[in-house]
Amino acid sequence: MRSVKEEHVIIPLSSLEEYEKNGYSHDGVVFEENGEKKIKAQKSDVFINASALVFDRDVSAVLTRSTFFAKNVKKAVLRITALGYFEPYFNGVRLSGDMLMPPKSDYRARDLSHCAYPIFDTLSHRIYYYEYDVSSLMREGKNVVAAHIGAGWYADNKNPAEDMPRWGDDTLIFSIVYEDENGNETEIASNTENTRWKMSFVRSTSLYYGEFHDYNNYDENWASPELDDGSWNVPKEEEKPLTFFQKADFPADRPCREIIPAEIASYAGRKLYDLGEIASGFPVVKPLDPNGRNIRITLRYADRLKPDGALDLHYTGGEWRAQTDCFVFRPVCKSFDVHARFLWHASRYIELTGEGYIEKFVTLHTDAKRVMEFSCGGTLERIFKAYVNTQLANLHGCIPSDCPHRERLGYTGDGQLACGAAMSVFDMREVYRKWMRDIRDCQDIHNGHVQHTAPFFGGGGGPGGWGGAAVIVPYRYYKFYNDVSALELSYNSMKAYIGYMLDHSENGIVTHGEKGGWCLGDWCPPNNKIEIPPEFVNTYFLIKCLGMCSEVASILNNPDDKAYFDSLCETEKAALTREFFVPSTGSFCGGVQGADAFAIDIGAGDERTKKNLVEKYSQLLTFDTGIFGTDILIRTLFSLGETSLAYKLLTNEKETSFFNMLEGGTNTIWENWDGCDSLCHPMFGAVAEYFLSEILGVKRYNDKPGFSEITVCPAFIPELKNVKGSFESPEGRIEVDITTDDNGERKVNVKTTGNVKVMNA
Repeated sequence: MRSVKEEHVIIPLSSLEEYEKNGYSHDGVVFEENGEKKIKAQKSDVFINASALVFDRDVSAVLTRSTFFAKNVKKAVLRITALGYFEPYFNGVRLSGDMLMPPKSDYRARDLSHCAYPIFDTLSHRIYYYEYDVSSLMREGKNVVAAHIGAGWYADNKNPAEDMPRWGDDTLIFSIVYEDENGNETEIASNTENTRWKMSFVRSTSLYYGEFHDYNNYDENWASPELDDGSWNVPKEEEKPLTFFQKADFPADRPCREIIPAEIASYAGRKLYDLGEIASGFPVVKPLDPNGRNIRITLRYADRLKPDGALDLHYTGGEWRAQTDCFVFRPVCKSFDVHARFLWHASRYIELTGEGYIEKFVTLHTDAKRVMEFSCGGTLERIFKAYVNTQLANLHGCIPSDCPHRERLGYTGDGQLACGAAMSVFDMREVYRKWMRDIRDCQDIHNGHVQHTAPFFGGGGGPGGWGGAAVIVPYRYYKFYNDVSALELSYNSMKAYIGYMLDHSENGIVTHGEKGGWCLGDWCPPNNKIEIPPEFVNTYFLIKCLGMCSEVASILNNPDDKAYFDSLCETEKAALTREFFVPSTGSFCGGVQGADAFAIDIGAGDERTKKNLVEKYSQLLTFDTGIFGTDILIRTLFSLGETSLAYKLLTNEKETSFFNMLEGGTNTIWENWDGCDSLCHPMFGAVAEYFLSEILGVKRYNDKPGFSEITVCPAFIPELKNVKGSFESPEGRIEVDITTDDNGERKVNVKTTGNVKVMNA
């Protein structure tokens, strides 16, 4: 059978427009070669003969049928995609139980000049498709490729996020190639002649608002060859998007776990259910016996209740965009599960109005395998479990989002900050390979600017903590998984990002980002009062990324680049010291909000800087830091050997503490220390990384990439009497069991399997 060809060429930037006219799309940032600006362009021949079929703009979900005739088929392969989300069928059989396909990407070019924060960058675009062997499903004679398509991100008409424009209307593109018994091949591609459509029983769907289903006139045989679709509509045809079509090569969003919710109240035709945690997915709804009549059930979702028991919608987006589903049932609905199809919900509490009940709640997220276990009792174990719940709720389409309801966006700041924790707790190899593409795609090909969300969908942030994801994520990925290809794919992107930061600096200090946009340093300190200077934080990130780039240049055998990065790193560090170090005290920025930890983390300051940091937090014994400062503070204290102090901060029970979050009843990590906004944000959960590397003490030997050679040196924390944990690395399993008696004597037992070697055993 004919295979798909993906052609990659390096072309002069001046020729890009001509290549695009011939179906090529650019991939990545501009780089220089022999003094000439060049870029990589790519082309896939998967849909050369296929038309892009589009449907009524006012209809957010459609059923489509494409009919063709065949005989004597030996083998058949279907390649298909639809926008926004879709469910594929062939001859009445659903081809996959996966949901939210294809995942969000920067599908095609849009005019971003009218967004709340205007962007004039040139981004890269790609659309993922799926491939199915349908040989066993082919029939002699009539066959049907069918798809149930919902708006998703691509065609949502009710998107509330920062004036972001929609990409387009519901779209279908496919190609089926089959081979007969004589070896002759035939291709059937999407076209208007053999395709018909009608409005779905999902009358409306919107990621932020919910779905409305009406099962009147529903025909469960809509996707089968036997159905007569003569009264259905003819689609319109559009030029295929100027984009790169790439086969999906990562885990999908799948139903993962079932929660049986507790009914905690019933009043005036309403029932209130409690999941016991904030979870991301969908409830399965059952009607009471319809007896031939319609029943209407409405669901609403919230993370907290008001004092009177009503839903408090503030934390999930507010009254004006409340997550709401409505289902109109009739007897046919007894034959299948009824639930939202083209979105996910996230909440702890669900209110049901109408004659029915919630049978179960099914969690839905990217299928990332859990690879770490951790137990020690008390607050640390609760932090770990809360991080696990929070990160899973925020994994959709291989995108680590900020929150699973109010914003749902792949913020580069949140994602890079928690990537070490995510890779410690889950197998994120395929997840991050996809998200690193998203980051590269949302980087301007000319000036290296990295957006605050990837795929780009608006959002505020800063050039350092957010844009730095272009360097930090591939670097950390390489360290965890010993996969040099991540560095090779991202190296030009890394260099372009460094160039952007230098272009937005004055006298060695990063001073600004995009005109009209945000230029944050740290974010979400107590009471949202940011005192640490943004210029200091952004320059810290430039220095941190320069150190990583230097190491990457060495790995990739680019000695000239390494020398450049090393020299620049020292220059920037000197500038940071000149502007923010106070020689009379030995502190940076007065030590405010972890500033001394930032400096120590990049090798700035002196012994007084370390002493000042330890003295301050020994007295304070709580956090005054934002999302970046909290992570850097804990990491720095562990690096200084101040293990008990790090433990005391992590477990403190003052107002600004993880303990306070955990007592809030959501079993998740909050966006703010005081819980004033989202109650399901993974960014503060970045500290979970140190449960593996410091508390269990599992470290890469000599900082080599991967875990084939490790040391196990748990931080000595007298307050922890019993700690157990395990980590399933790609090289093998590592188990650590630590016990400490009342005299402070400690025993550490380590077991490994596979190719893991403990170097200090």
